[in-house]
Amino acid sequence: MTYDASNPEHVAKAEKAEADRQKDIDYITKEPRGRRWLYSLIYDACHVARLSHVPGDADTSAFNEGGRAIGLALLEQLRDRNPERYMLMLSENHFDE
Repeated sequence: MTYDASNPEHVAKAEKAEADRQKDIDYITKEPRGRRWLYSLIYDACHVARLSHVPGDADTSAFNEGGRAIGLALLEQLRDRNPERYMLMLSENHFDE
């Protein structure tokens, strides 16, 4: 189906779908297990808090920066959507290390 921005039904359907997607981060972070998983993804797998640069290896640096960009996008979504759960995630996973 082709999306038609001038069709009110298409717009309403797209807005409803986006509102539902915005709740995904709430679903993931409502339990400690979800916050732990998201923290590990952002800070361990996507290495948000580390340097991406690998001296003398531009390809690996670029690859690392791609992962970091994904982690930063997730972090921004969480902080924008629910800053309280972001701080809770940090208190549960980061400050106890």
